[in-house]
Amino acid sequence: RALSDAGHQVTIMEARDRIGGRLWTSRAWPDLPIDFGASWIHGPKGNPITALAEEASAATVLTRFDGASFAIDPALGVENSGAAWAEARLDKAFAWAEEQDADVSMRAALAKAGKLAPKQRAQMDHYLAANYELSYGGSLDQMSAWTIDDNRETEGDDLLFPGGYDQIARHLAKGLTIKVGHVVHSVEWRDTGVTVRCTNGADFAADYAIVTIPLGVLQAGDVAFSPALPPAKAKAVETLGMGLLNKHFLRFDKAYWPEDADWHELMKPDAAKWSQWVSFTRVADAPVLLGFTGADAARAVETMDDRAILAEAMAAVRTMFGSAVPDPQAHQFTRWSKDPFTKGAYSFNAVGSGPADRRAVGKGGDRLLFAGEACSADHPGTVHGAYLSGLAAAKAVA
Repeated sequence: RALSDAGHQVTIMEARDRIGGRLWTSRAWPDLPIDFGASWIHGPKGNPITALAEEASAATVLTRFDGASFAIDPALGVENSGAAWAEARLDKAFAWAEEQDADVSMRAALAKAGKLAPKQRAQMDHYLAANYELSYGGSLDQMSAWTIDDNRETEGDDLLFPGGYDQIARHLAKGLTIKVGHVVHSVEWRDTGVTVRCTNGADFAADYAIVTIPLGVLQAGDVAFSPALPPAKAKAVETLGMGLLNKHFLRFDKAYWPEDADWHELMKPDAAKWSQWVSFTRVADAPVLLGFTGADAARAVETMDDRAILAEAMAAVRTMFGSAVPDPQAHQFTRWSKDPFTKGAYSFNAVGSGPADRRAVGKGGDRLLFAGEACSADHPGTVHGAYLSGLAAAKAVA
């Protein structure tokens, strides 16, 4: 968009039959757009997506995380004691990790913070799932104890798009030349220009190419680069982690839960699935619950069919809101690691990786540049991080 507005001729090769990538709004329910990918403007103050939403006349609504309802699986036999002690224990684990000569996983660092009684373990697992495994999409065995929280946050309460996040993609795409259904299989880059080749036989020659392939696809090697990517970039691509967060939307005939709360939590075994829920009753006037699965738990759930997933999800819902809650009238589930054009949800700092690797992935050459959330050292895993990296790449080309 920025390059086109500056007078440059731009052609976009899009593998899918739709634009937006991980901005994917399902309209299977005509009266209720559902965002399979990004949902929120995280911290709207000073966030460029806030300005884009205003330009696009895309309405937003505030979602409240305070006042969440909280339930506990009776089988655990524990109480919710708050997060203060869990945060203190995690700080102790991180402090131990900082003293080591090499990076370690969060799980390894937590093991050095001392053993936990079973009840404490349940509380700690819930805290870690909510704040790390579901937030970053990585497992405790994968996430870096040194750099997992190395990012900047914009301020303000999160905003949701009742009309769908794809409004932003459509706004940016106006007037652009976009070739949908063009799966790129190779990129040749030389001092004189680039050639992009697609599986349908189409070739495109240009002065420059900006590559916005998700990290998971770069890691899989589905696109060949000739010559090969520089060693530092290739190593950074390999070292960073590609996380997984899936969404499971359940639509009921009416709300069977507190309608004034946007967020619902369930402390349960295997906390990386069905422990965090969002209600759309207040924000969209719809009796819909959204349940999350993340990291390794999400990969396991993805192998199940919809009927089995629904049974697991409803077991959690009935633990929270009572056994009389009926099955939903309809459902929609995501399986992001099975998507060939993402192979995951968004990137995270795996053991041995950090902001420097993101800068290495995003570093451009004379003719070949890179952008996307994995390239953002300050705002990884976010729409605004991806957007800002794209502006930086466009500025470098211009």
